[in-house]
Amino acid sequence: MPHDSLPSAHSPGRSRSLGAALGLLAFSLLAFGGLGPVGAADDDIPRSEKWYEQSESGNKTGYVRVVWTPSTWKGKNTVHDTTTFVSRSTRNMAGMRDTFSVTTTLDLERGVDGTMWWTQSRVEEPERVTLTETVWTGTGYRYSAHIVGQESNRETFEVPLDAPVMTDAESFLGVHIRAGDVKVGSKYELRNLDLRARTHRPSQLEVVAQETVKDETGAEIEVWKVVETDPASKSESMLWLDNTGVLLRLRSGTVQIARTTQAAAEQMPTRTAEYDITVGSEPRLERIFSADRVLADVRLRPDADLKLPEFPTSPWSRALATKDRGDDGTTISVELRAYDSEVAKAKIPVIDKAYARWLEATAQMQVGDPLVLNTVRAVVGEEADVRAAAYKLARFVYTELDKKSLRVAQGDAVQILTERCGDCSEHCLLFVTLCRAAGIPARRCSGYVCIGGMWGAHAWAEIWTGQWIGADPTTGEIGTGARYLFFGYPDEPDSYPNVVSSRVTGRLRILVTRVEEGAAGYDLADPEAHRIYDVKGRRFVHVLCGLEARGVPEDWSVTLSDDRSMRVRGPSFTSQISASADQGADIESVARFFPGKRTTFAGAPALVRANGSSRTLLVFSRRRMIQMTVSGADGEALAALEGVLAPTFAVPALAWEAAPAAGAAEAEDR
Repeated sequence: MPHDSLPSAHSPGRSRSLGAALGLLAFSLLAFGGLGPVGAADDDIPRSEKWYEQSESGNKTGYVRVVWTPSTWKGKNTVHDTTTFVSRSTRNMAGMRDTFSVTTTLDLERGVDGTMWWTQSRVEEPERVTLTETVWTGTGYRYSAHIVGQESNRETFEVPLDAPVMTDAESFLGVHIRAGDVKVGSKYELRNLDLRARTHRPSQLEVVAQETVKDETGAEIEVWKVVETDPASKSESMLWLDNTGVLLRLRSGTVQIARTTQAAAEQMPTRTAEYDITVGSEPRLERIFSADRVLADVRLRPDADLKLPEFPTSPWSRALATKDRGDDGTTISVELRAYDSEVAKAKIPVIDKAYARWLEATAQMQVGDPLVLNTVRAVVGEEADVRAAAYKLARFVYTELDKKSLRVAQGDAVQILTERCGDCSEHCLLFVTLCRAAGIPARRCSGYVCIGGMWGAHAWAEIWTGQWIGADPTTGEIGTGARYLFFGYPDEPDSYPNVVSSRVTGRLRILVTRVEEGAAGYDLADPEAHRIYDVKGRRFVHVLCGLEARGVPEDWSVTLSDDRSMRVRGPSFTSQISASADQGADIESVARFFPGKRTTFAGAPALVRANGSSRTLLVFSRRRMIQMTVSGADGEALAALEGVLAPTFAVPALAWEAAPAAGAAEAEDR
């Protein structure tokens, strides 16, 4: 079975239900195509119906119904499989819950030995139906996909092959099991279709045991336990096949399929299965958006059935060391880096053929659609510089899309533009589509991100501006700080973010141990180091949020409280100061709902509002929003406070000036 056959509900960016793997359906859902038993002779095959229930991390998320009948396809005797997947689950993102329902129907014609001749999938979600078709042409497979009602935006391509592939491990092994030539230790190679790479790839099958288990009726039967390994992604799936070659159970990552009765399969739980995609930030780090380098410990609770994740080396992140903590699990130390550069320049459209693959349209990224093209023209205007144009597009996506989920697992660009809403997946997909339509090479990225108070599953982008750099339309930024733990590229042939995600979700803690910004660096493992009280030197630093007071007069007092606040008192005034990661907000967007006079504070843009003897200021600097309430201060005292707090707003050397991002050289070669 291909590694993406059972997409995890936790997979960032793509992932909230079975329908989330739309771009991979033509091969990822094929794993279930041969669930029915196949006899030795075509004429003896009766119609068959099987039922399975699907669960994730022990919680039921849906069921699978398989119906097959003897058939023919272009003169060949075949088995026609009709497999229906019904999935329903709820995603919990820091208390915000979204429920996604998907029904997928897969029809295919396959040989008795599992040879794949033709398959068609229909993915039904609220307000959208997506169709895909893959057919053997004699010289390879022809693939097409489109959203119903958008037939003009059909995605079509050819996969040239010298021979057809197999549907799945179960239909392939069924012939051998019924022939009696399977034994413990038997090994086979399964030829799979890889649509992303537009070729085939092998997986290895090994029969590792013969076990006695109970079937759906409670009867004890003997089964063959088979492990399928994908050498490319290093993922594993386990299958249990009975002596007729029929699948009894399958496990891939945290997802399990188990054969059951129709009544049990169709009985969905009263409470929809729920999964979290966020974990708390330890410690809370409001300065994370401007960090140049971060060291963190990724702690994983033990799970005997899951391998450790292999975090890929990228310009955003890389694994440094792995430590076994025994019964407490495993710690993987990682380094995160800012990923930006203004050195290289380019003009749009980029016409270099080396980047053509990152300008292509897909069924969901309708690059040539009139709505998409008109939006690009309206937003970009006459701007020709790639970086400047990309920034305009990122700010458009940030400001124009409401931060609420669509009802579908993954929106398409036209739908997102029409409904003007979506979570990070939609922000990313729309931004990449708009960039490609503007002639800017762009691709989606997947992993975890820190936003100060939490880490969560996330989708962001990488764009080519003369060289590759990070971009995050969810927070409206071009060039990214050291806050991304990269899992992979969802659309790249040799990248497998779902594999990493399935191995960390539900067992993850992330502890930041060091943060660096410009020339300043702070070790955070000791909570005592989170606040610096240099009374003699009259310097006070709140490390976690970047508030700093320097040259404080002797008759002033400074208190550093909670994880993002500072209180400064003078003989005649009191000021309360707090810092928060701006999450993409700037003075322009905040001014819409904060009535105040535009000014500057310590050289940074600010809004100020007076109320009697008190002033409230919002100051924007270093990707933080500083809120200040000052009471009783006259002009002289306020000027003195401005001088004391100036280090808070001083802009350090940029990350790309201070040091090259880890993996930047590799990025240039991709």
